[in-house]
Amino acid sequence: MKALLLILTLLGTVSTAAHAQMKDRYAERPGNPDPSAARVEDLTRQMSRQLRLNEAQYIQLRDVNKIKLARTEEISWQFQENPLERSVRLAELQAQYEAECGRILTPSQLSMLRSEQPEAVPVPAANEGGLG
Repeated sequence: MKALLLILTLLGTVSTAAHAQMKDRYAERPGNPDPSAARVEDLTRQMSRQLRLNEAQYIQLRDVNKIKLARTEEISWQFQENPLERSVRLAELQAQYEAECGRILTPSQLSMLRSEQPEAVPVPAANEGGLG
């Protein structure tokens, strides 16, 4: 009986500590970590109108858009002090997003999507304007 009580107490302590650590992790971030459902739906509807998506594409693209918006907010918050690293991470995210869109969309839809997106701002090389 004592062993059972000791095990339950130990499990309760460990789970409480783990839960507290997870709260601390998210306490630093302001607001909800997920993008609003309305924002995801608006973006996906706009893309649906422009690209003439079917229902399966719409559902898949909505999920991809939700992930992209969440990661964009996370990267912007996480690298707010380092704009160069932030732009690199956002470019990587955009490349992943385009790869996912390439898997979901037809070639004609993909070309329409690329023509609608603004061109990426070129990042200057690290050695430009320096001595040596």
